Amino acid sequence: MRFKPGKVVTEATLECSRRDAWNKVCFYEHISIKPSLLLRTVLPVPRKTTGKYERVGDISRCCYSDGGYLTKRIRKIVENERIEFGIVEQSIRFHRTVKLLGGSIEVVGAGTGRCVVRMVTHYKTSLKPVRLFEWAIARVVKAMHSIVITDMKVCLEGERYESNAVQLQV
Repeated sequence: MRFKPGKVVTEATLECSRRDAWNKVCFYEHISIKPSLLLRTVLPVPRKTTGKYERVGDISRCCYSDGGYLTKRIRKIVENERIEFGIVEQSIRFHRTVKLLGGSIEVVGAGTGRCVVRMVTHYKTSLKPVRLFEWAIARVVKAMHSIVITDMKVCLEGERYESNAVQLQV
C-alpha cells in the first residue's frame, strides 16, 4: 500500500500576550470543552490520558472511545514559542489508512497584546481518490485544531473574568 504525505496548517489570532497563550497550549486530548459534532462523529473521543508533555522526550498516551490509543513523544520545545511532537504508536480509527506522523504548536507575537497560534499536523494516507480524501482530512484536522485554539481562548477569557471579579471585590 502506497502512502501519500500530507500536512494541515491552521492559524488563529488571539487577543493576549504570547506568554499567556503559551501557558494555555494543549493537545486535543486535553481540551476542557466538548468537541464539535463533526469531531465526535468522525474521530473517537479522548477518554483518558497518561504521561506528560513538559520536556523533550516526555511521552503522553491517550485512550479513545473506540478502544484505540495515540502515543506522542515530545521532540522539541522552544519555551514560550513552539512544541514539536511525533506519533510513536497509534491504533485509533482509520490508523491503517490515515497515519498521523506528528506536528507542532507555535505561538508568535503579533504586536502589543496579540499573538498568532499556528498548529501543524503531518500525516500520510493511502485513501483514494487522493484529492477528495485530502480535502476531508484537512477539514477534520482543521476542526480539531480550531477546537484546541477555542479551548485556549475560553481558558484565557475565564482567567480575565476571574481577574476582573477579584479587582471588583477589592
